[in-house]
Amino acid sequence: MGRDNAETKEETLRKLFVGGLPRSTTDDDFKNYFSQFGEVVDSIVLKDNNGNSKGFGFVTFATDQEAEECIQAKSQGHTVNGKSVEVKRAIPRDADPDQREKNTKMFVGGLSLNSTEDSIRQFFESNFNCQVESVDLIYQKKDQLEPGQEPRPRGFGFVTINDFDVVDRICVIRNHKIDGKEVEVKKAAPKGKSNAGGSGRGDRNQGDYNRGGYNQGGYNQGGYNRGGYNQGGGYNQGGGYNQGGG
Repeated sequence: MGRDNAETKEETLRKLFVGGLPRSTTDDDFKNYFSQFGEVVDSIVLKDNNGNSKGFGFVTFATDQEAEECIQAKSQGHTVNGKSVEVKRAIPRDADPDQREKNTKMFVGGLSLNSTEDSIRQFFESNFNCQVESVDLIYQKKDQLEPGQEPRPRGFGFVTINDFDVVDRICVIRNHKIDGKEVEVKKAAPKGKSNAGGSGRGDRNQGDYNRGGYNQGGYNQGGYNRGGYNQGGGYNQGGGYNQGGG
């Protein structure tokens, strides 16, 4: 759509996915409901080739704060045309499948060797108003060290926050500065699959993270467009809204 990367990421933070819509929901119904949370600059109920609703849509607010307040209102529940619906951040279709799934554990790469579990915890809790469940820094293996040498941090680790919406927000932003150093954050890959997708050393564990080979999991800004999202949890453009696995 001709957007540059910065605009794409900024819009992503303002854009929400809404699933489980009643099939009778019109574009006007959809916009009118979400307008109570702020200025809606774009909204759409996805339809098939026959003009029938697929049961989900997208809404974009004027500001990130309005989108965040709409997400926070989930605690009271969102009901459109008498039906409870799911509201979450929209994830671009070109994101890696791992990034479209719900996850509370994040992979943090490119950390300063001076970063500690406490400084990492403080960064996320102070900037995202959340409670960090755990921080796990990865250190050199003792069997790879010279006698008497102390293990050093390997420049990456894992952070767990038991809030899917906070994790989505952090991972959409992706680039953060912790202890004065730019880091990259993504949802942790399932066990047995490396987050360090580009490492050339052949090790399948997280230990082969390197700055040159770190793969963001396929998050490609160029593929972002209004109709091109795949939420990965049973929502797809062809088959409509599927409750299973969402």
